[in-house]
Amino acid sequence: LARNTPTHPGFLARNTPTPLISDSLGSLDAVILECMCIKGTGGTHMDWTHELRSFSNMKLQLPHHRGCFGITLCAGNAISAFYASTASLVRWLGHHSNAQQDLANLADVWAPGQDMSNPESWTAPILTALKCSHALLLAEYECTEWGPAAGPASSDAPVAIAGHAGS
Repeated sequence: LARNTPTHPGFLARNTPTPLISDSLGSLDAVILECMCIKGTGGTHMDWTHELRSFSNMKLQLPHHRGCFGITLCAGNAISAFYASTASLVRWLGHHSNAQQDLANLADVWAPGQDMSNPESWTAPILTALKCSHALLLAEYECTEWGPAAGPASSDAPVAIAGHAGS
């Protein structure tokens, strides 16, 4: 498949709220790991214990700099891919959409009636999915909020989406 076709898992992960595709991407991850084991062992992995199979899956997934194969899981990365792309769009819309512009208010077209600068007021499905992804990344993946002391001081800095860490 061409890299930019709509069936590419990376495209789906960036553009689809995670709950809608997590089962499909999890199945894809399992098939990829199974194919890697078949190719590497000639099928003898079928006789392995659960512990040995889990260890081999871990070795396939850990990055190269840790001496492993670096097979990146689609399901886990889908959350951050969706969050990063949607947060970038929200930030862009916040900077390029206002009532004074001669152009259409892009934020109002994309998420009608939503105040892009106030995440607590968001009710549009794509924006609530963004807030849920944000909370999941903080709680389950130990991500941290970006802050001026931790990141660049340019106008390209990411915006906070769901308030303070832990909320």
